[in-house]
Amino acid sequence: MERSRVLVIEDNPDTRRFLEAMLGKDYQVTSAENGVIGIELARKIVPDIILLDVMLPILSGYDTCSLIRKDERTKHIPIIFLSAKNTVTDITQGLGNGADDYLPKPFDYKELVARIHTRLRQAKEGKSEVIQAGDLKITPSSRTVEFKGKPILLTLTEFNILKMLASDPGEVVSRERILEEVWQEQAKKANDRTIDVHIRAIRKKIPEINKFIISVYGVGYKFEI
Repeated sequence: MERSRVLVIEDNPDTRRFLEAMLGKDYQVTSAENGVIGIELARKIVPDIILLDVMLPILSGYDTCSLIRKDERTKHIPIIFLSAKNTVTDITQGLGNGADDYLPKPFDYKELVARIHTRLRQAKEGKSEVIQAGDLKITPSSRTVEFKGKPILLTLTEFNILKMLASDPGEVVSRERILEEVWQEQAKKANDRTIDVHIRAIRKKIPEINKFIISVYGVGYKFEI
């Protein structure tokens, strides 16, 4: 069985070597010391997941993430930010730039592996049937989203949240359920603010969908056609 491919974009040589050595036991690991090289490698090898440092030379991790998301060849790849910047503002900015997850440094290696495992599994999961909710069309098998026939680029986490809401129009989905089903093993590490950041990102990418995603105060969200 072919091992999943991990791209590490990290400028600290010690951290980079550590991740290469440890992750190399279970994954195919490729690394880059800056965002420019990282983007080139992502386009060339199309890894299954990317671990991306925020504070990089030449091109910041935020800009690197944005460029990866804009490229048709790499837009679908799950991205986990690794950063010593760990305030709520930093995490919000990271997720807002298109990352699927954000792990503050210094990180626990077992937790990192758990998050990698979760994101890889979510990327491979998906039913073949198409979800049609009004003008919104979601195809889980190809992880694609269209609104009024126009393709919409979403991160893996945004995709999973929207798919969850659109699967049962009119049903109120609690924040607890979103955390459990989208974040799974990492549910205890996420919080309501994290969900809100991703919901805002979805609203921004699909402005016309705002009237359909309804916030239910104190409970969660629902998709109302």
